[in-house]
Amino acid sequence: MNLKNLLTDVKTLIEDRNADVDSGIYKPSVQIDRRNVYLIYREGRNKSLVVYEDARAIKDFQADECLIDDDYALIKAPLNFFNNKALAKRFAWINPSSRHGYKYTLGLGDRLGNASNAHLKLLKGKGIFPVLAQQSIRELLLSNRTFTDVIQAASWSVFEEGYTDGWGADGDHVKNAYEIDYAVRSGATMITLDLTEKTHTEFLNYSDEDLDAEYNKLSDEIRHGFEEKYLNKKFDLGNGQTVEFTNRDLKESVLVFNEGVLFAEYVNEKFVKPFALDFEISVDETPVSTTPAQHYFFANELADANVTPETLAPRFYGEFQKGIDYIGDLARFEKEFAEHEAIAEKFGYKLSVHSGSDKLSAYPIIARLANGYGWHVKTAGTNWLEALRVVAHEDPKFMLELYKFSYDNLDDVKAFYVFNAQTDGKAPKPETLTEDDVKMLLVDDDARQVLHTMYGSILGYTVNYKNVYRDRLFDILETHTDEYDRFLNIHMAEHVDLLQGVETTKEAVLAKYEPKN
Repeated sequence: MNLKNLLTDVKTLIEDRNADVDSGIYKPSVQIDRRNVYLIYREGRNKSLVVYEDARAIKDFQADECLIDDDYALIKAPLNFFNNKALAKRFAWINPSSRHGYKYTLGLGDRLGNASNAHLKLLKGKGIFPVLAQQSIRELLLSNRTFTDVIQAASWSVFEEGYTDGWGADGDHVKNAYEIDYAVRSGATMITLDLTEKTHTEFLNYSDEDLDAEYNKLSDEIRHGFEEKYLNKKFDLGNGQTVEFTNRDLKESVLVFNEGVLFAEYVNEKFVKPFALDFEISVDETPVSTTPAQHYFFANELADANVTPETLAPRFYGEFQKGIDYIGDLARFEKEFAEHEAIAEKFGYKLSVHSGSDKLSAYPIIARLANGYGWHVKTAGTNWLEALRVVAHEDPKFMLELYKFSYDNLDDVKAFYVFNAQTDGKAPKPETLTEDDVKMLLVDDDARQVLHTMYGSILGYTVNYKNVYRDRLFDILETHTDEYDRFLNIHMAEHVDLLQGVETTKEAVLAKYEPKN
């Protein structure tokens, strides 16, 4: 559309924002401030920012095209970093903000940078604060993105959908000062401090004798202080439950978690307070579930240091593997989740559930026990599988190619992810599959994990210095945006309905939304 015709439509919108205009003008994005107009214009698969305002002020933007209209100007501009910053001067709500005070928050972590529009359409009006930009350093490296890329993609989606209710940006699973500083300087409003490197779970396997020997290396002052505070004492959680520390409970808690407590204190002083960050602490990357005594010790030591995180992620009982439902005894999960919830409420923070995608069997329990106080759930990864669902529908041959590549190279990611699917196990063998089977790959648990964990290898695979799969994948998604949005909407609606108690069983949401074909 040429600028003269676009100018006519812009002036029409000033008079009546509901008027019929060119179909390339994306109506949810239209923002009108007196005579100033801002919107997203879609031309096929390309998007541009359109701005109509005073010709002197509009110089903030980097324009591809410009039309002067007396003392005003109309421009078409690329969706780049500089134009986002200029736009944010006009509309602060396109910047990420704090989730503090929100009862329900959801980490969405769009790995490809093209899922946020669908998520925002679904979440609008549901009372859930979306953390759209949520990526770990590992995920950034695997997908060849920067945290700035992630925040920018989310911010443009927020403007495009006219979403003014607030959204967050999480520097996910940061482990040291360098990573935290990188996330904060890039614009993160939240950090998830991963204490894996400060949590010494090896002591959990020590014999009583060896544990005593290690514990006795601590100074008398430290040991006596902890013993006076915790040993053989019961702590009331305020809901009829108590936590008690045996001799071994105390020694394990000190040796396993105290270094993490001290590091969290340091991070709180150096980063959280000065930058007014939302603070999540994660101790979920451990081989065994967190006991109530360990959780209480960690929370109480933080409280004594005047550190209250917004959310904390213990390691819950059972397995929260990538891309599939919860594995484990749901009755035991419910019992232990209730204990962790009581501790969280006592110390003034919410529980955070990591690797939450597809844990539909566990969600009714989380909703029942945590909806009164609130929750944070991190999903993220399986947005990638919904992208592959589009590929399976539109190019089955390509889908088979992606699965074979993933299956043959699965060992590349064993160090990064915990999952059951193995190339010598139950995952479907590529040579047994035809194009008619590709949709099944997104239903089979083992196949889902093969595909899910290999996103970085698929996106980064090159031959002769050229991407082999990345461009083909994005081409399909950009050509079939509506289909991709529909799959994303269905996938996340299943999660949201269960977490909000709209539905109370996995079977109910599957009957409501499935099949996805």
